[in-house]
Amino acid sequence: MTLVDVVLYDGVDELDFAAPFEILASCRRLVNGKWAGQPAFQVQTVAETRAPVRTAHGLSIIPDTTFDKAPNANVIIVPGGPGAQNEHLSHRLLEFLNYSMETSDVVASVCTGVFMLARAGLTDHHSIATHAARIPDFQKQFPKTKVVTGQRVVVCGRDRNLMTSGGISCGIDLALALIRRYEGRDTAAFAARRIEWPMEAAIAAVA
Repeated sequence: MTLVDVVLYDGVDELDFAAPFEILASCRRLVNGKWAGQPAFQVQTVAETRAPVRTAHGLSIIPDTTFDKAPNANVIIVPGGPGAQNEHLSHRLLEFLNYSMETSDVVASVCTGVFMLARAGLTDHHSIATHAARIPDFQKQFPKTKVVTGQRVVVCGRDRNLMTSGGISCGIDLALALIRRYEGRDTAAFAARRIEWPMEAAIAAVA
């Protein structure tokens, strides 16, 4: 089973974290063209502490675990939101992201979550995607990173271990791309049909 950590923080956008969480957590192994009972992903939320996180639009969430106690996950997902563009991220968060880049198969972002990855120095000399409206700000702050337009999911890095996605709903494409990567095209196509979502971008990203 693939372990996925979804990072939470004050000011995270709800859809940015909830969409990939739901899609991955609901995914089952495909057997004879149908989903079997065995979950393909174990998904949990992780934050600096277990104190309730206040999302961008007022939802309060208690994280499942903390950076200190989270086991090494296969995938780390950093969602976006107003809080992601904070210039003064905690040392513990930056440390967690850098550690994860060395120990995880994939470190991924949704929307402006890539600002956090960039502040940790993880996007230097790579290509990334982010929300179209935030591209000028990103390019000004992080000139060592190339921003790709017109792609909902961008994959790069050694062993293709850095995955970034565009604005908000692109987290759905990211989740499908991860299913494609770990469970295969047929399972990802099944997951896309289940939520009535086109998966062309997800397939292209990991083909």
